[in-house]
Amino acid sequence: MAKPTVMAIAHRGASAIAPENTVAAFDEAIRLGSSAVEFDVRMSADGVPVVIHDDRIDRTTNGHGRVADFTALDLRRFDAGSWKGHRFAAARIPTLEEALLAIADPVIPVLEIKVHVPAAVLAELLLRRNAAARAMVISYHAELLAPLKALLPKLKIGLLLDDWSKDPLRPARALAATTVVANVRCLTMEHVAAAHAAGLKVWCFTANDVGLVAAMAAMGVEGIITDYPDLIRSQRG
Repeated sequence: MAKPTVMAIAHRGASAIAPENTVAAFDEAIRLGSSAVEFDVRMSADGVPVVIHDDRIDRTTNGHGRVADFTALDLRRFDAGSWKGHRFAAARIPTLEEALLAIADPVIPVLEIKVHVPAAVLAELLLRRNAAARAMVISYHAELLAPLKALLPKLKIGLLLDDWSKDPLRPARALAATTVVANVRCLTMEHVAAAHAAGLKVWCFTANDVGLVAAMAAMGVEGIITDYPDLIRSQRG
């Protein structure tokens, strides 16, 4: 294949290899040639955006409790890597700013907003770290994306979908989204064609085997979110 036709988007970094949502996972994703790195954003008790998927720290650190009950400094004290292997014992929960520093141009940072994050805080960080022009911000919740889009009209945003039972294209268009990001279990060729006809790109999540990657690419999706970004022949930039 002389020209790549689909983007490799590393799911929480190269999370099959390194501990998810850590700088180690982001570094591994970039080493493997990912076009983009997806990660999850929540808020600490002192109002700092931090990178972790769950609302609790129990599954991916050696601590216990709710993310929102710890300050950003408190969260840094937990080991976020040993569960994946002793060599990752130094891994910590990164702040959003650290994630943006780790995922350098031309790789695209893809921020999944899990909870309310003040739009002004997000916009300031994206602008200060020169990421606003290349970043993508995605969420299941349109109300979390709309204020950010109002502050940064040129920002690329995507609406996450777990099913296609209701028309998802109308809210995506209302948001001026560029992309719908759909669960592979609900995606069909007809859905992809309808999104393209509406002027929207289609990404899918989470495709972790060669056959599923090939099927999604054949449907015409532009991006595949995967724990194994090396499954996809991709191109940065």
